[in-house]
Amino acid sequence: MRTNVSLLVLYLSFGIWFAQCHTAKEFPSYPPNPTTNPIDSSIEWIKIKESVWIHKSFGSFQGKTYPSNGLVVLTNKGVVVIDTPWTEPQTEELIQSIQTKFQKQIVFVIVTHAHDDRMAGVSSFQKRKIPVYSTQLTAKLAKENGYGIPSPILDIQTRFSLGNGSVEVFYPGPGHSPDNIVVWLPDTHILFGGCLVKALEAEDLGNLKDANVVEWESSVKRVLSRYPDAEVVVPGHGNWGKLDLLRHTIRLLISPNH
Repeated sequence: MRTNVSLLVLYLSFGIWFAQCHTAKEFPSYPPNPTTNPIDSSIEWIKIKESVWIHKSFGSFQGKTYPSNGLVVLTNKGVVVIDTPWTEPQTEELIQSIQTKFQKQIVFVIVTHAHDDRMAGVSSFQKRKIPVYSTQLTAKLAKENGYGIPSPILDIQTRFSLGNGSVEVFYPGPGHSPDNIVVWLPDTHILFGGCLVKALEAEDLGNLKDANVVEWESSVKRVLSRYPDAEVVVPGHGNWGKLDLLRHTIRLLISPNH
C-alpha cells in the first residue's frame, strides 16, 4: 500500500512538471530573450488565414530585442503590405520572400505611424516604385524623423479595394503616438491594431516617448466601438488574439503604475 501511494505521488509530481514545461513552451515570455531573437534574424511568417499573414521582424529598444508585427494581405490582384519590418535589410528580405512565397506583386504599402518599427524600410518599396501610403500627420513626422516621405492620402481615401480583397484605415485619435492608425480587413474580420494595442503578455505600455496617455484610452474605446465584430486582433508587438487585447490595453492605461 505504501509503495502504491509513493508511486502515485511520483506520477502527480511528474504530471505537474510536464504541464509547466508545456505551458512555458506554448506561451513564451515577453519580451523575448535578446540572444534567441537577434536583430539580423530572418523574417518570421505566421499564417492567420490563407490570405493574411503576419510578417515578424526584430529590433532593439533600450538594449533589448523585441518582435514587431506587420501584415501581408493576399488578393487575386496582388499584395498589400501593412507596415515595413524594423530595418531595411529585413524589408529587402520581406519583398523577396513575398515574390518567392506567393508569386505575387506588391501593389501598395500602408504605414500606421512614423516610428522605425513601422516604416524604416519605406525606401526599399519606393525604389521599386511601390506606393507607400500614410496620413498627412504621419508623412510630416516621417519627414522630420528621416524615414522618407510616404504619399499622404489616407486622410482622404480610407478604404481600398483590390481584386477580391479590401482594406480600411481608421484614425481613432492619439495614443502610442499622435498619428497611430488601425487597419481593418472586412473580408476576414481581422483588425491590425498596431502599436495602439498591446498584446496580452505585455505588462506595461512600452515606449511612451511620443505617447498621449491621456487620450489613449478614448482612442482604444473608439476602435472597440467601430469594430466589435473583429475576430482577430494583431498588436504591433507580441502575440495576436481577440478583442480582449483592446480591453487589456485599457487596463494597462488605467493602472496607477502605467
